[in-house]
Amino acid sequence: MEIEKEVKKITLGHEIGAGAACLKCKDKCEGFELHFWRKICRNCKCGVEDHDVQLETEENKKVGKLFEDTKYTGLIAKLKRDGIPSYKGNQVTICIPEATISTATPVPAASFIPGSSQTSTPSAHSAHSQPGGATAAPGAAIHSPSAAPATSHTAAPGTGRTAASAPGHSVVSSAAIPAKVPVAATTVVQVPTPVPAKTDVVKSVTYEWAPPGVNQSLALRYMELLPPERRPIAGTTGADYRKKQMAKQLPDHDQDPERCHELSPGEVKQMQQYVRKYKDEALGIGDITLPEEMGQQAGMAGESGPQGLGAGGKPGAGTTGMPGDKGDAIATMGRVGTPGAAGTSPAGPVGNFSCHRCQLPMKKGEPAVFAERAGYDKLWHPACFVCYTCTELLVDMIYFWKKGQLYCGRHYGDSEKPRCAGCDELIFSNEYTQAEGHNWHLKHFCCFDCDCVLAGETYVMENEKPVCKPCYMKIHAVCCTACQNPIEPEAQRVSYGEYHWHAEPQCFQCSCCSKCLVGQRFMAMQGMLLCSMECKKKIAAS
Repeated sequence: MEIEKEVKKITLGHEIGAGAACLKCKDKCEGFELHFWRKICRNCKCGVEDHDVQLETEENKKVGKLFEDTKYTGLIAKLKRDGIPSYKGNQVTICIPEATISTATPVPAASFIPGSSQTSTPSAHSAHSQPGGATAAPGAAIHSPSAAPATSHTAAPGTGRTAASAPGHSVVSSAAIPAKVPVAATTVVQVPTPVPAKTDVVKSVTYEWAPPGVNQSLALRYMELLPPERRPIAGTTGADYRKKQMAKQLPDHDQDPERCHELSPGEVKQMQQYVRKYKDEALGIGDITLPEEMGQQAGMAGESGPQGLGAGGKPGAGTTGMPGDKGDAIATMGRVGTPGAAGTSPAGPVGNFSCHRCQLPMKKGEPAVFAERAGYDKLWHPACFVCYTCTELLVDMIYFWKKGQLYCGRHYGDSEKPRCAGCDELIFSNEYTQAEGHNWHLKHFCCFDCDCVLAGETYVMENEKPVCKPCYMKIHAVCCTACQNPIEPEAQRVSYGEYHWHAEPQCFQCSCCSKCLVGQRFMAMQGMLLCSMECKKKIAAS
């Protein structure tokens, strides 16, 4: 029964993406078929990330497993739901207002009353009251709402009280008084000229991932600071880049013994110790913060340690608004723990931090990346939060901190253990092979084409992969232009452009007079070898 379960587990693992088209090889690949232990396609030798396979669920499981049973408080707050470690790619759709042009009619400044709703007719009105209209003292401002009842009111002098007119009429006129008092001049309101005005049209952009725990405006600004080709917008090269980096930077066989090929009990134990070590000492997720906030956070760390952080161990989290939402306001940060005082921090005056990687100053108000493992005196520009070894953006800001540097999961593992060039797994065995500048499990130093073991056998390195001699002769060897036979890997040969010859008298000779050209000057013409101009003329004349 247990054997059936294991077989079922292996089968299900190899069914993921089965038959999916290769995005690199196109029709040359018959469809994705996972190699038993190489982590590549049997048919085209490309990785699963190069095939049209939907990996969101598998990626979420992998990252959830990565942070499972970790004591890192910030990660637990972000990733736990009902006490169960989980992870979702945090796909976010952000609505971005875009300015468009429409037509608006300006209101003359003289007739505008701030805070009021005003209307006017294009033509001037008489200073005399309309039947049933209203009269006011000189200087009274008169505004006639069209929806007012047809009743009359008398405004007190100088009060500016609004008089109602008959329904459907708008009146803008001078005030009228009894006949013996001089009447004010009629105010003429000219027709305003329509002018272009900007309105907002909302455009939505879906990101496959966005920084968790921050408001959308800050997350959007973070995305804008990334290189355009690295922004994980759904359906773009940036989303494809994230997918490939998720597979490359965080190999699931670096954290789960069940994903590895035939580990011994001793190797499983060593791997579990390795995983426990990086979870306790290195693993982290970057946070988005503002440089001007870090002075206060550094002070809090000095007084109370990381426990002084807000919800989830995140700088600024839980201070205002919803938990984890920074809001749009930027407060004046003063002396450590004292708002409004002269700002200082371990990096100098607040807001004067420099990027830990490029050493350029951080701009006040611009989002910066903060890594709790690195300490409160270090910040990175969004585009500078990269692996120290491969310099690729750290996918989903997941980092491993070691000896003052950030690493992706793959290169952190490489700094701790040798990695097998055959199966891509870390080597936990005491015995392994070193060949061609790489490390190999003893059982994985095999032909890249037929998987035969190469220990004690002749092999050829083809595209940095070891290949046995039979496979080389069948698949990779070039043919001699003279005899049309494949050239053995150990045989000497002469190459000229796309043409190749055995470096022997019977093959590398003049096509006209059969003179041996090994070590001699020669001319090549359409795959023919010629020793002199005379032979060339003879060939051309024939």
